[in-house]
Amino acid sequence: MNDLNILKTEPYRFNPMLCRAANIALQEAKFLRWLFLAERSNAEIMETFGMGMAYNLLKQGYVDNPLGERDHASTNLWKLTPDGTSLLKKAAGVKP
Repeated sequence: MNDLNILKTEPYRFNPMLCRAANIALQEAKFLRWLFLAERSNAEIMETFGMGMAYNLLKQGYVDNPLGERDHASTNLWKLTPDGTSLLKKAAGVKP
């Protein structure tokens, strides 16, 4: 595997051993994949994952929120940073 397009297939499942090797929780890998598929608003993140993980990954530099930590429900979109994409590749077993 050398392409993140594998993550776009609906039945994709992360291998827990690859996540552990990438030093990321399975739920965090799912969150990064979800952002890889589309930029998401605060409202979508609150409904699906909650804000705790999003802010934790923001502080680590894996995701970006253009308005910072302000709570605008649907105006700012969260997306992956290059570091987040790199981490997602490791968790998915995609070679650089």
